[in-house]
Amino acid sequence: MVNKKVSKKVTRKFSKAEAKAPEEEKVTPSEEQKTAPSKSCVFCKSKTSPSYTDLEKIKKFITDRNRILPKMRSGLCAKHQRSLTRQIKYARHLALLPFTPKV
Repeated sequence: MVNKKVSKKVTRKFSKAEAKAPEEEKVTPSEEQKTAPSKSCVFCKSKTSPSYTDLEKIKKFITDRNRILPKMRSGLCAKHQRSLTRQIKYARHLALLPFTPKV
């Protein structure tokens, strides 16, 4: 004889609110990126523009491997990102900034 109690599945009844709650909480990664707060441009806030002579500010936008940070990570607007890139390259050309990291 087979025990009928073992073969039965235990089901729990949920209210409509409990059943819908897990579905609403799910957020896809692409939605998280869209809703992330945008950084405001440092140069727009201070009403200045990047300069090759101001190495302290320029170094904030360079990685430890001396690569220029992309716009999404630096938080700059397109206008100042282009200007910053030009100024970093000019500072490298004048040997104020290194092209490669020190080993």
